[in-house]
Amino acid sequence: MTKRMKTGAAAAAAVLAIVICAVLIIQQTHEDALSKEAVIKKVEASYEGDITKVTRSNDKKTYDMTLENPKGIYFLKADAKSGDILSMNRVKETNTADMTEKEAEQLALVRVPGTVKKHTRKHGVASYTIQKNNGETYEVKVDMKTKAVVSADKISSKDKQKTTISEKEAKAIAEREAGGKADDADLEESEGTLLFEVDVDLPNDKEAKVKINAYTGKVSNIIYED
Repeated sequence: MTKRMKTGAAAAAAVLAIVICAVLIIQQTHEDALSKEAVIKKVEASYEGDITKVTRSNDKKTYDMTLENPKGIYFLKADAKSGDILSMNRVKETNTADMTEKEAEQLALVRVPGTVKKHTRKHGVASYTIQKNNGETYEVKVDMKTKAVVSADKISSKDKQKTTISEKEAKAIAEREAGGKADDADLEESEGTLLFEVDVDLPNDKEAKVKINAYTGKVSNIIYED
């Protein structure tokens, strides 16, 4: 074999070795990659929402994924080996505006028709105390984000004692309205509505009885006595 032939054979062998190594590396890379199902499971365990589309990149190194949740649609790129998120971009924003209080009240009244006696709102949930025409009282809760009634429970006589206005607050209201010093405050029911009846001692040695709605704090009546 001539010197030139030997040199050519050595070069060919070197090229073949490089090709074999590249194939082995690529094969090993593919074998180490997580399955599509495994990557989906890992991502959904870490992020709110559902994976709706998954494709493998041409170089097989990443998974391209579409994630959808109440806040919008996101495009994610995940490492094929570890399943770690390499990038995440929101491509569409979902309208997450809460419903208005008027809309929430209307929804509550559809569930329980009647008259709203009390209304509170906490952490995106609106609570309504609604009295029906037959005198029954219900507490209806509306989630203002999901725009749905989450509960509608009848309030028993015992539960009615849990009012928004405390006895101390009722006395303060009575003193402000009648202009005297509050003495006793009794909780009573009148036509299905709870009222505080507060006795107020006036400066002219007279008395006044002040009736206050136990849910709203509004004065419904003041009777001045001799």
